[in-house]
Amino acid sequence: MGIPTWFYGHEPPNAFAGHIAKYFANATREDGLLARCNAGVIFLPGAAGTVQEVFDNATPDYYESRGEPTPMVLVDRAHWTERLPAWPLLMSPARERSMESRIALVDSVAEAPEALARLSR
Repeated sequence: MGIPTWFYGHEPPNAFAGHIAKYFANATREDGLLARCNAGVIFLPGAAGTVQEVFDNATPDYYESRGEPTPMVLVDRAHWTERLPAWPLLMSPARERSMESRIALVDSVAEAPEALARLSR
């Protein structure tokens, strides 16, 4: 499912989307979508909004407030470690917590489904 915010017309739906919807309030969209993504989330390279979504998803995983942490796959190693280094910050609080084994960093979109399946076992 891809649910871009109506306001940001330059943001296409996710490449994996089979269905598309529109929301008019970004915070509502993010919270509702992430709460329903109990099978995991694949994060493609982005900027400030995508980084916010990574940590919006990581927070309940850290506290386990929604139960067992949901899998998170970040796509494009160079993006998440060099251009916009959210990966080290994400992994720092995850260490020695159950969410650590539910996070993966891959190089390409082609690797994401296998990583998600591995994290879901």
